[in-house]
Amino acid sequence: MPIGNKSATGVLFCLTLAAASADRSFKADVPKIPWAPMHLAGMPEGLQSRSLHENPRTKMSSSMVKYPKGFREPRHYHVTCGHYIYVLKGRLRSPEGDLPAGTFTYAAPNERHGPYNAVEETEILFYTDGPFDFHVEDK
Repeated sequence: MPIGNKSATGVLFCLTLAAASADRSFKADVPKIPWAPMHLAGMPEGLQSRSLHENPRTKMSSSMVKYPKGFREPRHYHVTCGHYIYVLKGRLRSPEGDLPAGTFTYAAPNERHGPYNAVEETEILFYTDGPFDFHVEDK
């Protein structure tokens, strides 16, 4: 989920004040963190996110992302991070097959993945292992 380096990180994690940060243990009351629209270059409008954690030192982050039914995420890749997805509810469809609730995936840096289509409203846990960036391969 994606865009250019600085603005992607800033936009994707605009709820940083509501989320925990730094190098210490924490607990978040997730239902109290509001959903916020995501605005990413190359990505259609419609995604929403809840920022759960961002480590300012490592730039690792975690968030929940909500896809509306019918949403299409374009084929893309990331240069500065890999990312992990755990599907909490719903179903995404990819060229490799469906990703129903309970599915875990990892996309390595520079590995093209997607497109993803939301077969139904879908929520995922999204975790990056470095500074988030997003580069669209298709339009």
